[in-house]
Amino acid sequence: MSRNIAWGIGRGLDGREAAREAAQQALDLLGGARPSLAIAFVAQEFKISDAQSGLSSLLNNAPVWGFSTICPITSEGEQPRSVVVALISEVELKAQVQWFPNFSQNSSGTADEIVQSFRNEILQPQGVLLAADGINGDVGKVCSALADNNICIAGCLTTGDYHIGKTFQMGGNQSGSGALSVLILGGRFRLGVGIGHGWQDIGIHFKISKVRDLWVQLLDKIPAAEAYSGVFGYQVRQWASPPLTDLVRLYPLGVEIFPGSSDLVLRSPLHVEADGSFRMNAPVAEGEVAHLMVGDTDACVKAARNAAKQALVSIGNATPLVGLVLVDIAWKFLFETRMSQVMSILHMSLGDIPLVGAFTLGQIARPVEGAAPILYNQQIQIALLGELEE
Repeated sequence: MSRNIAWGIGRGLDGREAAREAAQQALDLLGGARPSLAIAFVAQEFKISDAQSGLSSLLNNAPVWGFSTICPITSEGEQPRSVVVALISEVELKAQVQWFPNFSQNSSGTADEIVQSFRNEILQPQGVLLAADGINGDVGKVCSALADNNICIAGCLTTGDYHIGKTFQMGGNQSGSGALSVLILGGRFRLGVGIGHGWQDIGIHFKISKVRDLWVQLLDKIPAAEAYSGVFGYQVRQWASPPLTDLVRLYPLGVEIFPGSSDLVLRSPLHVEADGSFRMNAPVAEGEVAHLMVGDTDACVKAARNAAKQALVSIGNATPLVGLVLVDIAWKFLFETRMSQVMSILHMSLGDIPLVGAFTLGQIARPVEGAAPILYNQQIQIALLGELEE
């Protein structure tokens, strides 16, 4: 393991206590080195502001980037009711965090601000990580605005306690919901990204008949929940209540990019409304054809392994320091208590580096150089932070 990276896990009665414990563990491992960057994942049971306060009390002016999640993850698997903190320390590794509190109210304005900030940035960006509100706001506007640069980009839509309609982000000495936190990596930092999923088309498809904003109301001219009821056999009203209103994410829609194309973009419901409509966090259009998808654990394990390989290729000749594992919440439902199996596969594929991460409501990545970043659902994303040797 590199001398420049350390991480810790904290548990306590409140977020401040848990965050301080995690940060202190990591600081002890770093010895006397000064952190250049802190990355934090905070369990939904804690207030994000408490965790941010706890980190600030120990890390002084080190830039902090992170967000809330239903459960942090490490190499050993899920870490419930915890705060996980990774610290990177090196003079030549440069990091800066920017905080955009109005993302959910004005996504277009936020996108313009980000582009302008990159133009004015003294630190030449080598990679960018985004953490956006997972329910409110349109990250597609940000992705479109970043189409004209070739910076490696990764990130996610955050979870936290999304059942109450809010997710929480952290950037520098600020935190809250409805925001976008941007981590800019420069100096000798390099970012490598891999992504994949294990969901498969089962041969059933629907025409998206009616959409209102982010709600898919009708599939094949009947309420979306009724269409699913016809496939799975549960009564329509059951889809709007636990556990099906959460587990509906196991059965996303694979939307045809072009009519008749086998290339599908996965779009996942957040939950099912009482009227049978699906609440999404990424838009779909009326008239598109959507294929019903189901997850397969073996296919997901293979996808995780392939994502790790992609990330290693993407990072080039840089030495990986830490791997961020941003996993769609659907994987938690699919694997139940066996996420440690996936993390073990990643650890074997990536070598002896720390792995920390979180469950998310969407993943952001640039598929190919020169193309706009894309918002995905259902994916596992590996973001490797590495150091370019002198």
